[in-house]
Amino acid sequence: MGRPSKRGTWARSWEGGRVWCAADGSKVYYIRRQVGGHRYSCTTGATTLRAALKQLERFEADPDNYRPANDPSTAPLYLDNDLSEAFLGWSKNDKGNTARWVEHQKHALAWWMEKLRGVNVRRARLREHILSPLEGAPGRPTKIRVLKAFYGWLRKERHLLTAHEDPTYGALSAPQSKPAQWKKSKVIPRDHYLLAREHLTGPWPDLLTVLAGTGWHLTELQRFATAGTFEPLPAATRIESGAVGVLVCPMHKSGDAHRTGVSQEVLDAAKRVRERGEFSERNFYKAIDAACRAVKLPVPRPDGTDGIPAFNPGQFRHSVATWAIEAGADIAAVSAFLGHKSAATTKRFYSTLAVAPKVPTLA
Repeated sequence: MGRPSKRGTWARSWEGGRVWCAADGSKVYYIRRQVGGHRYSCTTGATTLRAALKQLERFEADPDNYRPANDPSTAPLYLDNDLSEAFLGWSKNDKGNTARWVEHQKHALAWWMEKLRGVNVRRARLREHILSPLEGAPGRPTKIRVLKAFYGWLRKERHLLTAHEDPTYGALSAPQSKPAQWKKSKVIPRDHYLLAREHLTGPWPDLLTVLAGTGWHLTELQRFATAGTFEPLPAATRIESGAVGVLVCPMHKSGDAHRTGVSQEVLDAAKRVRERGEFSERNFYKAIDAACRAVKLPVPRPDGTDGIPAFNPGQFRHSVATWAIEAGADIAAVSAFLGHKSAATTKRFYSTLAVAPKVPTLA
């Protein structure tokens, strides 16, 4: 009874906090208190109110050092292969992260496993056990993000430790890296996209057309290919920019389905994509790369080459936003089209190299 099972609910409140009711009807009393500006959340291990009140007395006497008697959740906890595999399985299957990001998490956890060897993660200290090995470590932002996600999983999904036992909670943040397009444009020239598409066969040109017409993430395109739907334009919606129908991508990362108005060309391509269903991300990348290498420009580029720089599916989101803004679209409209909750996200990540429409000047 040391932690809530995966099936159950917070049933009601009691003097010390909340009561967790498992699917089998059993109960565990949890303490949730604010003491001296610090938020405490921990199990009492008690299954009756009488026992829980005794545990509450012990907690109030010394909140920082409170540990419920005979509570298995206080046993030492180590980052080992079993715990790592359980986290990665949750990240892939429950969280829905991409295979690429799960692979990054796997490598980062292996690094942390070595650095935290023999360290009880319940008792890890921020400066000594976490910040010290991060000094000068390559890929520091990723390592921090993965460790924070791991600790968050231990707290919120497995209920193996409390916020007070999480050294990263409210104390460690990943450095904000500048978007790559601030240093180098990730925008695909429209003519390059069209030329490369001519060299694609099979399912690939339709997939490319949908990306160019929606600005979706590749993961969104993958979800649409297996479970997407179509809707007509709402009767009250004005038809702008040639929109004739709506593509519905399920399970948008915000938790909601994402609806995108598209042209007839994109709608037709999307229907074929949906008919074919699942596709190989790896083969998609390979097909686009081969198509880019096959293109020969009628006029050589300034550096003397007659080919186009290779691009990949991940660049279309940047490209669509930039194409739209350079054509005069309002950033707020582009933000809504891409499914962002804030136009600031669009401006920061996807339109930094767009050229704003000219306004009247003195010369």
